[in-house]
Amino acid sequence: MNLLSILLQAQPGMGSMLPMIIIFGAFFIYMIWSQKKQEKKIRQYRANLKAGDTVILQTGIYGKIKSIEADGVTIRIEIAPNVVVNVNVNYVYPTNEIQSSSAPTDASNYSK
Repeated sequence: MNLLSILLQAQPGMGSMLPMIIIFGAFFIYMIWSQKKQEKKIRQYRANLKAGDTVILQTGIYGKIKSIEADGVTIRIEIAPNVVVNVNVNYVYPTNEIQSSSAPTDASNYSK
């Protein structure tokens, strides 16, 4: 027997797993890349916060920024009329104005 016929009879080894490894690697790299891109966007948003911006806290509470402390880490947010809370900037996320304005403000908007 020659070497070529022996190689053709051998079971496929790592060659059959190579495409799966390449696909998994590409998927993993894409996940890391998109996560870094999202983190960068949130960091830029937090750096550009100003009084009057509508935000959502990590807990799901919507509010309006009243002031940003001098340290740049603490933000005062009004979550209801005359209710102001101090929040760390890392718990603030952007919100769409459409989301906050589309919610009905009172029960008169509901039909029976």
